[in-house]
Amino acid sequence: MKRRLGRLLRHPSLAFVTHMALWLRGLLYRGSRYHCPVCGAGLRAFVYKRGLLKTSPDGYCPRCDAKARHRRIWLWLEENTNLRKDELRLLEVAPWWSLSRRLRSLPNVRFQGVDRERAGPNVTLVGDVIALPLEAGSFDAVLCIHVLEHVEDDRRALAELYRVVRPGGWALVSVPIRLDQDTYEDPSITDPAERQVAFGERSHVRWYGRDLADRLTAAGFEVELHLASAIPDETCKRFGLRRDENLFHCRKPA
Repeated sequence: MKRRLGRLLRHPSLAFVTHMALWLRGLLYRGSRYHCPVCGAGLRAFVYKRGLLKTSPDGYCPRCDAKARHRRIWLWLEENTNLRKDELRLLEVAPWWSLSRRLRSLPNVRFQGVDRERAGPNVTLVGDVIALPLEAGSFDAVLCIHVLEHVEDDRRALAELYRVVRPGGWALVSVPIRLDQDTYEDPSITDPAERQVAFGERSHVRWYGRDLADRLTAAGFEVELHLASAIPDETCKRFGLRRDENLFHCRKPA
């Protein structure tokens, strides 16, 4: 029920209602102890799973609904890329409302959001990640955040990400991952309840492991892993970050 309600509130026709609901919740949680780098709000707490009263040290931003992973990504983009410096053609696969809204606000970024259905206000193009309806080399950067664990043919998806990035461009990939083991997948597991047990969520088809870098390299990328464990404790606390949100920075050779 909560998942269906969340999707409903992100529907383009209800964008104003969503904005007002988040604005009001943001007022309730206004403070100075924590900070959301995505929307810039000062907060007294983060909230648990889009809730109102229950709080969590690494939960959702009450003002913009950004998850810990989106706050981590925004900080990383600002510190490690040309996000604010150059004209940037940027694609986000399955865009998350808060992050994509912030990206679209940057005057130097030409944003495209692609998803299999027009389920959010920042989805500008309908398409599947395994067959993107885009020209080769048409983007300087691609964000693929917690998408590949839902895709049965992830190698085909990675090939598509590589294809649409220009030479010298980059992709940022993040997935649920266990770095102490190899990727676990079993195509025979199709029942959602069994997938919940095996892979952590009903719609997941694998648990990624340390060999994800090999899959990214096989697609053609030069890969650099940025570990969440390297983030200072004070930064994690201030911005409500998690220790399991590792980022793969994938560059397409020029």
